[in-house]
Amino acid sequence: MLSRNDLRSVMNMPRLRTIRWGLLMLSVSVYTCAQNAPQSQATTPAPAFGQNAPILNPDNPPLSGLDEPSLDLHTATRSFVSPALQVSESADSNPDNTLSTSNVRSVSHVIGALDLQQFWPKSDFFLEYLGGASFIADPYEVKQLQALGAEGVTRWRTGMIKLRDAFSYLPDGSFDIGTGGGIPGLGIATGGMGTGGLAGTRSFNNGGFIGVGTIPRLSNTAILDVTQAISPRSAFTVAGGFSNAHFFHNVDGLVDSDQTTIQGGYSHLISRRDQLAAIYGFQLFRFPDNAGGQIYNHIFNIRWSHTISGRMSFIGGIGPQYTKLEFGNIVPRWSVSGRASLRYKFEHASIIATYEKYTSEGAGFFAGADTQVARLSIRRPLGRTYEVVAEAGFTHDKRLQPLGGQGVAGSTLDRGTAGAVLRKHIGRTYDVFAAYRFSEVDFSDAVLLDGSIGKLNQRHLGTIGLEWHPRPTKIE
Repeated sequence: MLSRNDLRSVMNMPRLRTIRWGLLMLSVSVYTCAQNAPQSQATTPAPAFGQNAPILNPDNPPLSGLDEPSLDLHTATRSFVSPALQVSESADSNPDNTLSTSNVRSVSHVIGALDLQQFWPKSDFFLEYLGGASFIADPYEVKQLQALGAEGVTRWRTGMIKLRDAFSYLPDGSFDIGTGGGIPGLGIATGGMGTGGLAGTRSFNNGGFIGVGTIPRLSNTAILDVTQAISPRSAFTVAGGFSNAHFFHNVDGLVDSDQTTIQGGYSHLISRRDQLAAIYGFQLFRFPDNAGGQIYNHIFNIRWSHTISGRMSFIGGIGPQYTKLEFGNIVPRWSVSGRASLRYKFEHASIIATYEKYTSEGAGFFAGADTQVARLSIRRPLGRTYEVVAEAGFTHDKRLQPLGGQGVAGSTLDRGTAGAVLRKHIGRTYDVFAAYRFSEVDFSDAVLLDGSIGKLNQRHLGTIGLEWHPRPTKIE
């Protein structure tokens, strides 16, 4: 017969076994973790440097490429389709866009936009279509406008490749699309071609055509650019592009042009905020034989940038430019090309100021020009629902080749623009706006364009309008 102590021992045996097994399993687990930890660290592959390379940071991209730092906050990437519609009414002091005359008329604008953005793990795609018309009263006229833009990007561990294209058919001279309240949509079709430009120029953007008169213009620009990092701090960039401009019903001899551009560059981060780059570019401008033949242009630029993410970016570049003019005889010339850009974001406002000096296609008036451009843009919210944007720009073009069978007389051309837009956001889907825009084109000599003769073209435009941009439709 078991005693009380023996009986208690027998009853506790299962409990003791459980505790011992638990301690044994815990010891084995700790030992296994200790043994496996170094092996796991040793066998895990190190990430490719391109995934974390500062030189590939989209907030501070390679200085020799086409993209520039952005001061806007980046939203979460999501795929969607987004429509927009803008309707406006304007008082236009010179709707026929003629020289030395003025005739105030009412002009109605209707512009629609359809944007698509699609994201995949290693690729992105953006597409935008803009279409609309201007309706001019007394006498009644209708002018259509079209624009299409696309951008695709594919990334790998140490680089990326981008393909961009922008097409437009614009009949409206100096004001183009969205004269009053800006452009509905993402803006891919009207300026999303890379603000970095070529070696002190912005010629990839095909933005130099600011016409006089209402001669329709068809233009297209296509660009392919590649970025390849060779270390966390250094990268090579290569870009090639082709653009052309064609004027319809060209009775006054405006100059059609083709432009081929190739550039290559090397960028290096010398500190977390500073970057240095060297860029070489080649350009070929082609004009009708009786207008100006061809221009060969070789450019070399040294660039430096200083960036404070989300607050400030400054880019400055300068270098020599060798140009050969081929119009009958070959005429060589040396000049300087350069570019400076400042973007600064204050607590309640942002400012963008740029200056550029380069060789251009001549804006449709000359067969090639030595061009200088200065621009200033200020954006500021006023309270929670108001926003004001003010812009000003000045361009000076100097003829490079003698006057041929096409083009206008005169040795120089000055162009100036200024304007402001005040927007009121109504909920998330509507904006109302009031805008003013001024444009002036001043030739050094009297010219004949689109049935009018003179040296000066001025245009004032006051606009009120409504914009509808519903919530985007997500793409799964």
